Amino acid sequence: MAYNYTMITIKEVKTSSDIKQFVLFPWRIYKNDRNWVPPLIKDQCNFFNPEKNPYYHHSKVLLLMAYRDGEPAGRLSVHENTLHVKKYKEQTGFFGFFESIDDGEVTKALFDYGKGWLKKLGYGKIRGPANFSINGEYSLLVKGFDSPPVIMMTYNPWYYERLLLNYGFETSQEMYAYQMYTETGLPADIIAKADAAEKNHPEFKVRKMRKSELEQEAKIVNTIYNQAWDENWGAVPFTDREIMALARELKTILDEDIAYIGEVNGQPIGFSLSIPDANQALKVANGKLFPFGLIKMLLKKKHINGIRVLVMGVLKPFRHNDYDKVFYKKTYEEGHKKGYLYAEGSLINESNAPMRRVLEKLGAKIYKTYRMYDIKI
Repeated sequence: MAYNYTMITIKEVKTSSDIKQFVLFPWRIYKNDRNWVPPLIKDQCNFFNPEKNPYYHHSKVLLLMAYRDGEPAGRLSVHENTLHVKKYKEQTGFFGFFESIDDGEVTKALFDYGKGWLKKLGYGKIRGPANFSINGEYSLLVKGFDSPPVIMMTYNPWYYERLLLNYGFETSQEMYAYQMYTETGLPADIIAKADAAEKNHPEFKVRKMRKSELEQEAKIVNTIYNQAWDENWGAVPFTDREIMALARELKTILDEDIAYIGEVNGQPIGFSLSIPDANQALKVANGKLFPFGLIKMLLKKKHINGIRVLVMGVLKPFRHNDYDKVFYKKTYEEGHKKGYLYAEGSLINESNAPMRRVLEKLGAKIYKTYRMYDIKI
């Protein structure tokens, strides 16, 4: 099925060759952008394979390509998220993987087609960008284009915000990436509170995550995550299949020295997951592991000097005991020892005032701003 919009044609992505073109399109947009980090082409193709991506087990997805005068000009995914609908009782659909030349007509054609598809499914609003879920890569970069994104963070041209706003999208949530450098150290009061928490609560122990017990660790993380983040804006639970897929994806880069599970009398009550900024290695591979991409990645991996604090949380009944300060202290001490120079904490919702206060007390500063957008169908 094709949809003609003046000189623009919209085509649904269905075949393996269509998917390959969808995956490769960003190379046209970012060919002269030194801060873009190319994804691994094979991984991206697998992501859009319903047999390999567990997201397809619970939600429908439509991929679209736009052509102007026969040449690829844009792409878009529109998709439902049945977990979001079930939790929030609202008929919200989502968009993601938006890439486009600087052309408002291309944007309009893509979203008009996508809106029509979602409307037929009964949805009255679209939110995004989300690739595919808020548990994956999501949001649009609007400030902080002067450096590459860290692992599992989005990056886009500055003009994408203009294209979305001109189409009629409105901001639904602003989000921040915080950065801090190990050379500045942790504030004395944070260290003191961490030490006091360990001394006053001997029943609380922190251990490193174990790659050798990946499946069991992933189940623990999922149980805590789905409870501790339940009140966060837009939060939806991981399914068992999704958390296992993410665990397998992260296993190759997981640094056990900066990934922890906290236990009280042997029962998990919190965790802190930081990962090396593998984007530093991915950047030199240019999307390919072979013939020389893998060698380049392995050489660069030895020189990764930053981390992303991906997620950290403690179950509600235990939050008043300063257990989170223990996670901060251990992450800093181990990270500094291993030669990591900086850490990014992301993404932090504008509405998450408690987490923002903690990061500011740690000395972290906002250095990138992201946004999510909504539009009525």
